[in-house]
Amino acid sequence: MTTRFGAVCPQVGPRGGSAPCREEVREHLDYFCDMVDWAIGEYSLHSPMGVKLMVGPELAVWGWPSESTRELHEKYALEIPGPETERLIEKAREYDCYISPGSLVERDPECCSHLVFNTQVLVGPEGVLYRYRKINPWWPLETAVSPHDLLDAGYDTEKYPLFPVVETEIGRLCGFICYDSLFPEVARQLALDGCEIFVGSTAWMDPFGRPPLDWWTVCCRSRSIENMAYGVYAGSGVPPSPANEMPTSGGSFICDYEGRILAQSSGPGETMTYATLDIDALRDHRTRDRGNNVLSNLRLGAFDYWRSHKGYRPQAHLREAEELTLAEAADIGACEMEHFWSAYYGRDIEVPRRVPPGWDRPWRPDMAGDEG
Repeated sequence: MTTRFGAVCPQVGPRGGSAPCREEVREHLDYFCDMVDWAIGEYSLHSPMGVKLMVGPELAVWGWPSESTRELHEKYALEIPGPETERLIEKAREYDCYISPGSLVERDPECCSHLVFNTQVLVGPEGVLYRYRKINPWWPLETAVSPHDLLDAGYDTEKYPLFPVVETEIGRLCGFICYDSLFPEVARQLALDGCEIFVGSTAWMDPFGRPPLDWWTVCCRSRSIENMAYGVYAGSGVPPSPANEMPTSGGSFICDYEGRILAQSSGPGETMTYATLDIDALRDHRTRDRGNNVLSNLRLGAFDYWRSHKGYRPQAHLREAEELTLAEAADIGACEMEHFWSAYYGRDIEVPRRVPPGWDRPWRPDMAGDEG
């Protein structure tokens, strides 16, 4: 087992804002693989342990969402395994390392004919090691569906575990995506299922991803502290420009099991973040720390909020729906807010509806044409 090793976050973003066709998906993947080559070559010079883990941001290789799941499904959603993951597996074998390109838009015809998932994948020399499908899509501007929505419609959790922790030679890994970081339950479930290294991918948009809010850093450090786990947290770095209507905050960082930031990028834009992880040190900390041994001190029997508050209701009807648009996703989110807060305060709450911005405007000058 490799107990000390280097981890790198390539902070990249979708080049030109999106990948409107499969050819551009391939170009984005080529670019990400170039970054893998560069990182392995550069950081291996500085570290005798070498680089064993690479983690990319949310949707950085595959681009931003479209206005509908059907369009995503038809234009550039990918299947796992597929030629794209095979390309990454080749890189993992070349360098004997583990690679997560971040998250991608996944289609699964066996699961549902038209829906897509926002899926984080990890590959190694052995092949595809896990796929984590985002439990908490950010439905104001995301049309991916949560596997939670499909539980009542026969979603196969035996084949596709909701929290698929994997054992590797560098430790036990799994991850979460962007909005998931605001839900302590996601990381806690992973930790109690054995996770030692959180693989985090985000595309936090301004102002949430940088000071004074800085939610990605605040939340992910908290997830590592309260679960005594390393975190390799990659952010998308798309600075504002006429070509990018959705700038992201960057903010990639790596922290240890006590929340100490070992390395961090200073803002948006393309960069690399590197740090050394030590699994033996983590396991010593977990089994010897007498002061703040959070996982072993969990008084789970004291909490009943998951029984008294049912939370977000699964949307089983989506399994048979012909489409899921941004407007429909936003409306479902508003309905769930009304359901929760009306019960919480004991009076009817009405949530104002908003119209999400369209995704049909040209992302780049060279894509501009007759907008009708």
